[in-house]
Amino acid sequence: MNRKAVSVLLCAVSVMSAVFAGCSYRLPAETLPSEIPTNPTETTLPPPEPSETTVVETEPPHGPYSTAMVTDMPVDLYGQLSVDGVNIVSENGDIVQLKGMSTYGINQCAEGFFNEDTVKTLAEDWGVQVLRIAVQTTSEDGNDYISNPDTYFNLACQITDLAISQGIYVIIDWHITTDGDPNEYKDAAVDFFSRYSALYCDSPNVLYEICNEPGGYVFDDEDEEEKVSWDDCIVPYAEDLISVIRENDPDNIIIVGTPSQCRDIDTASEDPIDEDNIAYAFHFAAGTDGEKQKEWLEEAIDNEICVIVTEWYTTDSTGKSVLYLDEATEWLDYLDENSISWCCNAIGSPETQYSNALLYASDVLTDEEKLAGHWPEEFISRSGRFVKCNLLGLEFCG
Repeated sequence: MNRKAVSVLLCAVSVMSAVFAGCSYRLPAETLPSEIPTNPTETTLPPPEPSETTVVETEPPHGPYSTAMVTDMPVDLYGQLSVDGVNIVSENGDIVQLKGMSTYGINQCAEGFFNEDTVKTLAEDWGVQVLRIAVQTTSEDGNDYISNPDTYFNLACQITDLAISQGIYVIIDWHITTDGDPNEYKDAAVDFFSRYSALYCDSPNVLYEICNEPGGYVFDDEDEEEKVSWDDCIVPYAEDLISVIRENDPDNIIIVGTPSQCRDIDTASEDPIDEDNIAYAFHFAAGTDGEKQKEWLEEAIDNEICVIVTEWYTTDSTGKSVLYLDEATEWLDYLDENSISWCCNAIGSPETQYSNALLYASDVLTDEEKLAGHWPEEFISRSGRFVKCNLLGLEFCG
């Protein structure tokens, strides 16, 4: 199926309405979150006609702006995905390797960033096949899902709907960070995935990632420190969440986070969860993780579990170092050899990390141009250009 050409500019009214447009209205009344007020539409007068003395200023040239490189929709090509041994397979049983981008925590993303134009740009111009939507549970400033569940449930749904309209897959990520034990906010996770799976159970686009990067330490009743373990912490949590999702959605893939911030994939592979269509998350940073982590991943493959790299960096694990593109290339070659799907971290925020795919904090473009998509090369970071080339199967020229 071919896509229609996209417009270059995004009107401000559409941006504001997209942010507050939720999808909870489709849920049964008893499960609805409270309403989110919408901003009134501002009325603006047309600009005055220029007089003879008016100096008409033109915007500095940009470009070239990106254009559509991909016309086929991934969901049209692959349909309902499932897990077969170590592989993700299509509706027809063919091995599928999805490649895409992860958002920053959607609470960190620029207001209105994910709109029809930007998501269409990622799908068509960048070749993104899967978009990972990171719903961050907690944050230092309290602007997060746990503090504002209605706001971020609706925003997650809005971005999901945009991705579905573009025919790409979605990984909905319960993005735990400082709360290393996923059981800390399990009740909130149960509520989130119960409502979300009720909405999207009939959509082949959706994959559920039920706990990002479990790790760190928890305390028992005697205040003794204990590492977050696979058997005692993660598996019981995962089994409860899988049960909740399966009540609504028997088919779509569920991704389980693994110990030590999704590095100890080998530990999970030794005692996998006995359920169908389960995959396991593995994360790496090109500047931090190397042969040792590849050995763990190799062991997991030998133990015949399905692995998805739901997050990886072109930098070290801080996201703030220099780029390690040679090491990143070695990792991507390895993932290609094993048909392992991946999402690069991250896009959508003004964060000034080197791993950010866009120079969003810069004044290279106006705010309106940033939200209009089809970004010119000068707005894309070196990391972003590297990832974009890999998404499109093009040689990276620096």
